[in-house]
Amino acid sequence: MKAVLPFTRWLPMWQQKEVLRADLIAGLIGAIGVLPQGVAFATLAGMPPAYGLYAAMVPCVMAALFGSSRLMVTGPANAISLTTMALVAPLAIVGTPQYVGLVLTLTFMVGTLQFALGMVPVGR
Repeated sequence: MKAVLPFTRWLPMWQQKEVLRADLIAGLIGAIGVLPQGVAFATLAGMPPAYGLYAAMVPCVMAALFGSSRLMVTGPANAISLTTMALVAPLAIVGTPQYVGLVLTLTFMVGTLQFALGMVPVGR
């Protein structure tokens, strides 16, 4: 079970109050910084701003549960936003439901591929 769910290795550390407090403060500070960035990066990608909130939260939760380090920084980035727009804009008009659907499909495919590659026991 520990190989599939890496958080089981560091979850017992939260029994120490100082570790839990430090992680909560770090999470709050990270959220204060990444949520506005997520909205801005969604706009850069041609998506509605609300999708930036999802892009700020979902990767952090997935990295916390399945990532190899609890100290990892995740979230949206401007290069990814601009690349997404450059890839999808020739296929649909920016801001239309078709555009949003294509971007969501792209992100789902990339996320699935990253997850699958992360589960392959290479280099461990």
